[in-house]
Amino acid sequence: MSTPIAITGLGFASPLGTGAEEVWTAWSSAESGIRRLAGDDPRRARGVDPSPLPEIGRAAFVRGFQPREHIRSAQLRRMDWCSRLLVASAVQAAADAGLPLDEPQEQARTGLVVGSSFGNQRETEAYMTRVLQRGPRAGQPILFPNLVLNAAGGYAAIELSIRGPNLSVSEHDVSGEIAIVTAVDLLLAGRCDRVLVGGVDEFGRTYLDTLRRLRLLDDREDDDLHAQTGVRGFVPGEGAAALVLERAEEARARGRDAYATIGIARSGGVSARAHASGDADAIVARQLDLLDAGVPDPPPTSAIFGGASGLRIRQDAEARLGAALTARQDQAPEHLSLDELVGSWGARGVLAGALAALALARGRVPPSTAEAPNR
Repeated sequence: MSTPIAITGLGFASPLGTGAEEVWTAWSSAESGIRRLAGDDPRRARGVDPSPLPEIGRAAFVRGFQPREHIRSAQLRRMDWCSRLLVASAVQAAADAGLPLDEPQEQARTGLVVGSSFGNQRETEAYMTRVLQRGPRAGQPILFPNLVLNAAGGYAAIELSIRGPNLSVSEHDVSGEIAIVTAVDLLLAGRCDRVLVGGVDEFGRTYLDTLRRLRLLDDREDDDLHAQTGVRGFVPGEGAAALVLERAEEARARGRDAYATIGIARSGGVSARAHASGDADAIVARQLDLLDAGVPDPPPTSAIFGGASGLRIRQDAEARLGAALTARQDQAPEHLSLDELVGSWGARGVLAGALAALALARGRVPPSTAEAPNR
């Protein structure tokens, strides 16, 4: 990629906290967003769906988030929880980057891309349950727009007056990464001067019940889990993160410093390959080929932000990729497992990018941490 893309704004509503400073403080202090909540913990309901979440044991819940501190418009009362998380992180990132969104021309040259694996799970389930139990008359037209995948992106565009391309992408566990790639493509094609890219996912009862039935939920009391299922176990998570991307020369022209620059942004041609199962060695070979094709003489790798989501093949692929990159240089790169920080959720690739940019700007990568299940 000949044109470097700068990351000029960050936003967080995550299990590590809300806002860049709170997230950095928690990460630097070896805290974890994973905790085991009591059944009556108010974070289980959060004022969106009055029914509590099912008992799921260890999970990464969003903390320190007050929607009204970030969302000023009257749209807040209509927003589902997933949209509130995304809009809040987008507002933070836009303010951090100093986006010039007061003029119509600037609004039209700003794009928005949102990645989400499942979108609004909880309100969709509640809505459809009412319709199935009571009939079509139980449906509420004013709430129906929250059920579509692009609801969060629509709310964010309204809140920030973004009038450029507005896309929502869903690609399983790489939804966040594909959102970043899509945003970079928009910039390189000249469709926008800047793109706000976000990733968001939330807990959903159907999703959690499915993981439980398949015995995929992490349970440290079950010593046979890995041997019987071939996985280390999912620690489910939720949250949102946002990045502002723009061409590096244009960021400099408006006097904005970059947290980091993106040198390579590729999905492997067919995005589905990024999350497909198969041979771990083949996955590693494909990643190395992409790296070599993007940068003929790549610089040393200082850190790997893993997102293996508990599946054994992905864990193995990450370990082998780390070994392969180490073999190319004198020092082993840091390997940060997001599972230990924020749990598993499909669009957390945007959070990984935001954490990497934050670490580059601060000059160090805090270590992975042991979970604090009772915190």
